[in-house]
Amino acid sequence: MDVRALLRRHAARQVAAVVAYVVVACVALAVVVGAGLPPEQRRAVTTALADAAGPLVLGAVLALAGLAVLLVRGLAAYPAAVRRLTGDVRLLLGANADHRLDRSGPPEVAALAAAVDDLAERRAAAERDVAREVAAARADVEQERNRLAALMAELTVAVLVCSPGGRILLYNSAARDLLADDPVLGLGRSVFGIVDRGLVTHALDRLADGTVAAHVSTVLRGGRLLQVRLAAVRDDGADVTGLVLTLEDTRDLQDRRRHDALLRALTESTRAAVAGIRAAVETLLDYPDMDPQERQQFLTIVGEESRRLGTDVEGWVAEAAALGGDWVLSEMRGDDLLTVLAREVERGAGVAASTGAGRSELWVRADSHALGRALEQLAGRLHDVCGVDGVVLSLRPVGRHARLDVTWTGRPLDSAGLKQWLAEPLSGGAAASVGEVVERHDAEVWTGTEADADGGGSLRLLLPVTEAAPRPDARPALTAGSRPEFYDFDLFDLPAGSPAWQDRRLDDLSYVVFDTETTGFSPADGDRIVSLGAVRVVGGRLRRHEVLERLVDPGRRVPAASTAVHGITTEMVTGQPTIEQVLPVFARFCDDTVLVGHNVGFDMSFLRAAEERTDVRLSQPVLDTLLLDAAVHPDHEQHSLEAVAARLGVDVIGRHTALGDALVTAEVFVRLLPLLQQQGATTLGDALEASRATYQARLDARLYGG
Repeated sequence: MDVRALLRRHAARQVAAVVAYVVVACVALAVVVGAGLPPEQRRAVTTALADAAGPLVLGAVLALAGLAVLLVRGLAAYPAAVRRLTGDVRLLLGANADHRLDRSGPPEVAALAAAVDDLAERRAAAERDVAREVAAARADVEQERNRLAALMAELTVAVLVCSPGGRILLYNSAARDLLADDPVLGLGRSVFGIVDRGLVTHALDRLADGTVAAHVSTVLRGGRLLQVRLAAVRDDGADVTGLVLTLEDTRDLQDRRRHDALLRALTESTRAAVAGIRAAVETLLDYPDMDPQERQQFLTIVGEESRRLGTDVEGWVAEAAALGGDWVLSEMRGDDLLTVLAREVERGAGVAASTGAGRSELWVRADSHALGRALEQLAGRLHDVCGVDGVVLSLRPVGRHARLDVTWTGRPLDSAGLKQWLAEPLSGGAAASVGEVVERHDAEVWTGTEADADGGGSLRLLLPVTEAAPRPDARPALTAGSRPEFYDFDLFDLPAGSPAWQDRRLDDLSYVVFDTETTGFSPADGDRIVSLGAVRVVGGRLRRHEVLERLVDPGRRVPAASTAVHGITTEMVTGQPTIEQVLPVFARFCDDTVLVGHNVGFDMSFLRAAEERTDVRLSQPVLDTLLLDAAVHPDHEQHSLEAVAARLGVDVIGRHTALGDALVTAEVFVRLLPLLQQQGATTLGDALEASRATYQARLDARLYGG
């Protein structure tokens, strides 16, 4: 029920009661006075009153109306002052401890406000004393925590810690840098936006079977191949309570490149030594009657070259052993392997490559880098020798293996061509041959002829399917209690989420608070977004490091009047991504969150216009801090961002920049949440209903309607 309407009805009843009392009192007084007059005087008075009835009635009505107005004004001052005082007290207790009450209004209310301010001062002093005690008690713990956080932040391996349901609880700087261009990384977000759900399910099945070693696999992400190690965090009962994932870009694996460099160095050294030994031996054989002194010189050369060759080989073996001799065969989803191989063929050989029937649930063990180099060389040979311009790659299960088929239209590859291809060394300076790549995969390869109208050929390669247990991980396990720069273990306690937005609690939801800067005020007239900034709020906390900020090319000049507001010029945005490119990134950043903005209808009108030019749709609920503040503080007239921020004790920094306004709005929103809950708005549906009920709810009904 509307509190103001209730108070108005209460005041009306009070005024009506006072007016009725005055009328009854006047009538009673007239009856008493008339009863005490002699009959002649009573008749004279009655006659006089009858003659002046009109003016008397008018005067009485005016007197009563004036009395009613005075009463209304007098009574209204108290409820308004009390409502304002109540709102200020809630603000002081729930959002801004430094806020002080408005002492305007009736003297009694002003005195009460002064007394409350005095209590607030005492409460603040007590809280400062308690904070000092707590800070002193936690100093040692914080020091240890900071040391561990610094250690985790400096790790060069990207680390993610997740709940069993896949909610990200922790990540370090290396993870942020590795996934810097990917907006899905964030506390409380789903790890399945980064790694395939099938990979995690596959690993959990292994762990459920009793496997204790880390699960090693490979995923394709944003055009890069990432090696993923997944291990379980278990409680005393051996139940899985969390997951630890480490991610590494396979192109950053230095050991493999160093191994290849060692092979090249050994080859050059061996070639020179063998050439010297061969020349000396051939000379000795050609001249058996050589002078003994000369013969000894040649034998000395053979001995020195042999010793040098042995020393070089021993040194190479020692370094190779330190690097590890095994090639990395990672567990990898079939579709990802096909995508990587097709990309390498097109990029390296210039031959079109398409993928045929892949199996998402099929996992193989493969060195995708080496296979890519090998198929690149095969495609180049087919193009140069057989005139092939395109190949088709497919993968299918065959018994306990996976068969990789490479098919093409044109001349088939004969056995001699296959033998020559297998003998070729890999491109890029690697000493290994294509045949060694096949051998190290424990694979078989053969050619065939496709029976189609145009003729053609095929090459088939059998690859090993993943074994029952992953290869043990030689890396030390992550020690318990290790903490990175970005973590929030309170997220363990948050529910996994539900599609029923309306019934979800406000403190269980994740939010993206955003703002835009534009060329003008009307998208219908051609105005466009020039800047977009957003920040996440998770678990009721502002995540300042999880932000999105983009300049946007509007495809038109930025008017000087708009530049005067936000400082963005035409030169600054020319050549930047367009909104058609930025909107999909923003949509991924906002996935499974509630959108929040201040006077957000303005920003949404521009985003809706951009949606019409793309396939992106922002379908999540939207909250407006302007309306939420109006619901919390109905007796305050000002609800601009500056006014709300000042009322809630939020410093306004970076005003009229998209990210700056988003950060200020996020601070405001975080402080509004407990005030909403104090008024009984605990779910998203409650907050939307409170927004719709405000006097200021004049924005597009699609934002707040069901």
